Amino acid sequence: MKLQATATYKPRGDLGRWIAANVTPALLSAMKDSVVLIQESAKALCPVDTGALRESITTEVEVGKTVVGRVGPHMPYAGYVEFGTGIRGAASPGAGEGPYSESWPGQPAQPYMRPALDGNRKAVEELFRDQIALELR
Repeated sequence: MKLQATATYKPRGDLGRWIAANVTPALLSAMKDSVVLIQESAKALCPVDTGALRESITTEVEVGKTVVGRVGPHMPYAGYVEFGTGIRGAASPGAGEGPYSESWPGQPAQPYMRPALDGNRKAVEELFRDQIALELR
């Protein structure tokens, strides 16, 4: 499961150089802060048995013509925890679209990534707005 936000620009002449010099560093800074904020929330919300799932939640930021941030777990069972499985998963308030096996009792959904993103949406928007405003002063 990966969450990502993308900011894109197409450099054109002096404007392109100005954007690359002024806006891209602001986007990079805001993206780095945003993915860490979401990561910390996801780790706090993540159900813990052994701690392996929580510790697998990492961040990554790439810069090219776009600034891309990723936050997510790297355990093969991460989606089963987030969305649940079987009949219990389908009946969970945090269930996804499925598919869910009707012949398996399963486990209820225990969302941690989606609530981390949803709970920080306004804070992330503010980070971008504030960082770009600061950079362009």
